[in-house]
Amino acid sequence: MEIYQFIAPALAAYYIYRLSVELKVRKKFLFTNIMWLGFWSVIAVLGIVPHEFSVNVAEILGFKSGINAIIFIALAFLIILSFYLSSKLDTVERKITELVRQLALDESKIRELERKRIKEQRESKKLVEDL
Repeated sequence: MEIYQFIAPALAAYYIYRLSVELKVRKKFLFTNIMWLGFWSVIAVLGIVPHEFSVNVAEILGFKSGINAIIFIALAFLIILSFYLSSKLDTVERKITELVRQLALDESKIRELERKRIKEQRESKKLVEDL
């Protein structure tokens, strides 16, 4: 056995453990955890039986060699991950924009109320001086 056949499953087991802990504490979304759980599971299987796994995947997907199938799956995973992150980023940007607009409106209202209060104080002071 090669050294990566020990390292890859150990690393995968560590990250699978972390994912299960984060899922219990709800630090991440369920979809994100499932996606990473699948990724680390594939890494563990690839580490333990790389040739058999890649050949089986190649046969299922119709590739002539296992390495092409694995590269194809890795690229597909990265593209899906990029799309997912892009949509999350768009959502965060939209929420930040809404928050900034709301803060600006709130600040404007506060300034208007402060101006009214100052104006009322001046008017009451003037009335007291006139008496």
